[in-house]
Amino acid sequence: MDELEFRVLGPVEIRRRGQPVPAGGNALTVLAGLLFSANTLVPADTMAQWLWADNPPARPRAALHNTLWRLRRLLGPGALETLAGNYRVVTDAEHLDLLRFRELTAGAGRSAQEGALERAAELLDEALGLWREPVLANVDSPALARDMVGQLTEQHLNCREFRAQVCLRLGWHADVIKDLSELVRAHPFRESAAGLLMLAFLGSGRSADALAVYGAVRGALRDDLGIDPGPALEDLHARIRDGPRPDRGGTSAQSRVTALKPTRA
Repeated sequence: MDELEFRVLGPVEIRRRGQPVPAGGNALTVLAGLLFSANTLVPADTMAQWLWADNPPARPRAALHNTLWRLRRLLGPGALETLAGNYRVVTDAEHLDLLRFRELTAGAGRSAQEGALERAAELLDEALGLWREPVLANVDSPALARDMVGQLTEQHLNCREFRAQVCLRLGWHADVIKDLSELVRAHPFRESAAGLLMLAFLGSGRSADALAVYGAVRGALRDDLGIDPGPALEDLHARIRDGPRPDRGGTSAQSRVTALKPTRA
């Protein structure tokens, strides 16, 4: 297994000793699902759902057995473990980009808590550099797309927002405007990203642009969802609109936005 590397933060890829391993069809679908649940036993019934959902072939057990046989041949001895009808791929952060991404973001969180903000930013940049959109582009499985793509997309967006928070704490306001602007355009209902972009504009001396972001998000929420922005974004908007004033309760506007939960992606 040491010579095998896997990538799932984009089209699924297998590499052996640095060279691509051609893969496709049902074997790639099953591998993708197993890698998303790396080191965890997955029942055969779950894999059947990934492959066929509610439209299985005439002999689903035999078809799944053939798929797993092809996957074993593709990966080589010892790569696919079996226990009481359950299956797993055992790997680590050195050989699977998803595990490396989670390791890096966890490390960034610890660094930020310890006040090592520049180190946190470095780790987050490395984590984001692992992504190759779009996720699961070469896997034909509506069930996996439904279950996995949304989860991974949310992790990616959270990482981008976390990086922006760290940069704002470092005073690097202008450095995050481009990425946050792209994020808000792609996810116009995501109030946490909008709040961070407003702070980035504010810290760059561009209050009018910060207020324009609020107006755009408020319009999108009202027109498409029939709701108003949440209290944290409303409070930030009022503080920017009304200008500097003593903070209530010793809580800065930035810390209020940092506490925003990601909304609809």
